[in-house]
Amino acid sequence: MRPVIKSPWPQENGSPKSYKPHTKAKNDLEVNLGTYCSYCEIFSSDLEVEHVISKDQDPSLAHNWDNFLLACGRCNGSGNKSNKTVDLTTMHFPHRNNTFLSFLYREGGLVTVNPELNNISRANAENMLNLVGLDKYPGNSKYPNPNLNDSLWKHRRIAWELAMKYLPEYEGEGGNLSAEHIVDLAIQKGFFSVWHTVFANHQPVKELLISSFTGTDKNCFDPANHYQPVPRNPDNPDDPV
Repeated sequence: MRPVIKSPWPQENGSPKSYKPHTKAKNDLEVNLGTYCSYCEIFSSDLEVEHVISKDQDPSLAHNWDNFLLACGRCNGSGNKSNKTVDLTTMHFPHRNNTFLSFLYREGGLVTVNPELNNISRANAENMLNLVGLDKYPGNSKYPNPNLNDSLWKHRRIAWELAMKYLPEYEGEGGNLSAEHIVDLAIQKGFFSVWHTVFANHQPVKELLISSFTGTDKNCFDPANHYQPVPRNPDNPDDPV
């Protein structure tokens, strides 16, 4: 899950902009974060202004810029996040944690919790995985009655296969594709974490992915160490992610 950095509350005529209704925040969020779901990372022109803390849980945050992210209808819909109760202290969120460290992306577009995290961090990553259903795919016994319309796994699989298709063309003699070609394609498809994983051994591609996906928190990757992910909260001994 791509770690993002929220901009300060946008201003209008010297005062914080009003987001009543909350849908007015969509354009500002897209300028800040790009047109990608904050959770599954799909590229979409039909994203929703998503309340991190739902209006049911805390109505006072209904129009609060700091409580907004962008989400697709599937991640934010019934059966996934919707109006579930959120505890920010027990879940990894992309604007608060280095969520690229939270999960591993594998062949087929499958997502799992990073087993190298400590026990508390693993539990918090698992809570986010469950909140938005990132591991919903056919055959996962965790979901005995899957929603057949929940096909985000399929979009991730397609992105994975596309990245794998172009990897040898980038690596091959003569370099038929440049880092710019790869990233130009990636930003139109979404799924930052898939591309970053497939091109893990290629620093120029990773560097350009991080700088080209609008809103990515660059501080979550170490340029001195081949842009490997680093903890976002190193002063928190329980959950440095």
